[in-house]
Amino acid sequence: MPLILGFLYLFLEVFVSYEVIDIIGVLGFVLEIIITAFFGFFILVNFRLFLGDALMRVRERQLSYEAFVGSNIFRILGAILLILPGALTDIIGILMQFSIVGFMFVKPFIKTMDVNVSQSSKNRQSQSEVIDVEVIEKDGSTK
Repeated sequence: MPLILGFLYLFLEVFVSYEVIDIIGVLGFVLEIIITAFFGFFILVNFRLFLGDALMRVRERQLSYEAFVGSNIFRILGAILLILPGALTDIIGILMQFSIVGFMFVKPFIKTMDVNVSQSSKNRQSQSEVIDVEVIEKDGSTK
């Protein structure tokens, strides 16, 4: 199965690259690859600034956990795809830079994670209701 997906990706990459070369020419395609690679490196280098801003917004409850995860994971993967040469990887990498695209892919996984987290937090809550006591016996006799 992975072999079939690999051939499908290779076929789509060659097809999209051929169509882009047909539209903008070989020199334009080479410039597009160089520009998107620099853009991908720029995103990776400045990612810590975006991550700090996103963490502040999550802490202030302006950004949901789902949006935080979706935007950050897909922003990094998109930057890596922008660095790789090829028209299809560049198109997918640019789409991944937008939070809404990442949120659409991550949302089903977050719901299943939320169910698991809520069940484990209920288990912890029931365990935290147990009171730990120490019984000290006093002997009534005096010496």
